[in-house]
Amino acid sequence: MKHSVKLLAAGCIAAAALSACSSEEPFEVKGEGKVFISTTLNSDVKARSRATVDELRESTKIWISNSTGLVRHFDTPADLPAEGIKLVAGTYVAEAWAGDSVPASFDDRYFKGRQEFTVTRGSNTAVEITCKIANSVVKVVWDSSVADVLSDYKLTVANSQGSLEFAADETRLGYFMRNSRDANLNCTVSGTLLNGQAYTKEFTIDDIQPATQYTVTVRCNETSTEIGGGYLTIEVDETEVVVEDEVVIVAAPSIEGFNFDINEGVRGEQGTLPRRSLWIKTSSKMTALELSCPAFASSLSIGGNDFEVFGMSEAIKQLVNDGGINWVYTYDNVQDFSTLKLNFEKAFFDTLTNGEYPISVKVTDANGKTASAVLNVVVSDDPATTQPIDLMDVYSHHATVTAVLNQADAETPVMKYRKYGASAWTAAETTVSGTTISAVVSGLEASTKYEYTVASGEFTCSTIYSFTTEDAKQLPNNSFDSWVKNDKIQVPAASLDDMFWDSGNTASAPLMNVNPTEPSTDFVHSGTYSVRLKSQYVGLGIVGQFAAGNIFVGEFIRTDGMNGVIGWGREWTSRPTKLRGWARYTPATVNYTNSDYPALGSGDTDKGTVYVALLDNSKSQSDSGKTYPVIIKTKKADRQLFDPNGSNVIGFGQIIWDADFKAEDGGLAPFEITITYKDGVTVKPSFICVTASASIGGDYFVGGEGSLLYLDDLELVYE
Repeated sequence: MKHSVKLLAAGCIAAAALSACSSEEPFEVKGEGKVFISTTLNSDVKARSRATVDELRESTKIWISNSTGLVRHFDTPADLPAEGIKLVAGTYVAEAWAGDSVPASFDDRYFKGRQEFTVTRGSNTAVEITCKIANSVVKVVWDSSVADVLSDYKLTVANSQGSLEFAADETRLGYFMRNSRDANLNCTVSGTLLNGQAYTKEFTIDDIQPATQYTVTVRCNETSTEIGGGYLTIEVDETEVVVEDEVVIVAAPSIEGFNFDINEGVRGEQGTLPRRSLWIKTSSKMTALELSCPAFASSLSIGGNDFEVFGMSEAIKQLVNDGGINWVYTYDNVQDFSTLKLNFEKAFFDTLTNGEYPISVKVTDANGKTASAVLNVVVSDDPATTQPIDLMDVYSHHATVTAVLNQADAETPVMKYRKYGASAWTAAETTVSGTTISAVVSGLEASTKYEYTVASGEFTCSTIYSFTTEDAKQLPNNSFDSWVKNDKIQVPAASLDDMFWDSGNTASAPLMNVNPTEPSTDFVHSGTYSVRLKSQYVGLGIVGQFAAGNIFVGEFIRTDGMNGVIGWGREWTSRPTKLRGWARYTPATVNYTNSDYPALGSGDTDKGTVYVALLDNSKSQSDSGKTYPVIIKTKKADRQLFDPNGSNVIGFGQIIWDADFKAEDGGLAPFEITITYKDGVTVKPSFICVTASASIGGDYFVGGEGSLLYLDDLELVYE
């Protein structure tokens, strides 16, 4: 049976809504047309879980281009506008990508699709992009006869950038990405013969293709008496990926305010609240609409504070309608799309006395998808009402506080604040936009509790809310004055039990008992030491390698040959805006190069760098029994480096030196790095990492012998 994961994004289900809403939301034709995008993912296996399906849906990116380049792009299907995409008449290409493109994985799959389309004036164009799996898929079948001649056997399948091991009990499919440098898969069967000898057999799967499954069957060659390779027969069956099942994923229902923001609610004096309507949309037939409010029993006389629209009796419906709540429901069985306009008439609001009335609305569709919203109704004679603060609006030294204006003719409102426990209020510079009253309260102390309210003329709101400012936390041992011996090298810490910093040079130091990263008294801004990072060749003759002097927040996990595996980052929840420090950098001429890092060639001037990153915990990884926000691997076959544009990066800042950097007297000079937050500092981090290197290409063993970077007194700046 064929399998496809179908994603109907919000844009593609809106076509039916155009006719239902056309009288109030007219479509203006000015040499444009509207486009409704849907994507279908053809997957090779049944969805492992609803979470897996949702992750695929949420990761789908959609780009629209024409002959001049990119026109529109959407990071997720949820970003597609429900009213369709307006495009000027012409020819376009829609492309979509989903999943993760990794060299080799048992879990991560990658899909891509492309569809050309034309937009004509005044038209509605439906575009479906079919995203086919882009991986080459490997399945390994072990014949029972293999166990007669081998024990502890496995099949290792590798490309130039990654590998997977298929043990005897491994039933998962392996996913590989073909790359331009290597279109083959190199395979090795290994195990132990019954006489105790090691056994290996190598073979190659040539010229792998996307959307193709390679079933590798391993069985014993019973007729062979040859010792070694003749024991096993390898059969590779190449077939097109077969799609097995169909799982339809549709956009969740939506609930929106009609010509007003539902999040702002409805507020005003008794008898003055106007009619308000909600637009409710579902991508299939609407099966339930539940409403509840503390005022329903008294205002509607229905004997309770909740009701369900589609299952109610005619008698209850009449009471609800007479009480000032009504609706218009439309279902288009061709487009399989529903709309419902839910009206709260002035007559209903007029029954409400002073108080706060949250109206909860929950809709369910035929696909089992639900959406919920709350329309908060506040009836008050107060000219303004204080609002609770969003924790994301509280920083170390400032916070944004808000209130709501209930009376348009109220005397100019003012937000007031004070330290918790103080008696006197301080007036803040206040802004009024529509009914929103706000103030940015600055000059606050870190880790301190404050409270705030709103005033208007002689009136001061009785509702007082509080918040506690963030901790202006600093990096431990940020002056690098404490050092401790860890095996053969020194690391910046008071003891091995409280290490915050470490160095990647742990992998190379044992070769000659040399550490490119060490304490120094050569140039110091304050205290006893700075940290000196020196790039150098570590080894003897051909036995060794180039090592960039480096230091980072995190932990060196283990060596892999002469390479390192690093646990990158430490726990951190504060939001700094800058990193300041003192540095001195002297670059050498690059004499160690790597074709994998073409940015620096032989004879170029080396570059030093410091960067800081704030991360969430969405991509944490485990190694050696511990979990880290990022794991760095420098071995070429397994190379895994930090991506500053990764989805787990909340904020990032970097400085790069490509020439001498020092004070006029030759000592340390100040530097400053601004941390840029992707979403305007609206998300709190889980981890931080600061990394410094005397050679920016150190992860690829690229740089100049003798490049030298000193660092001291690193300071995080908070606002």
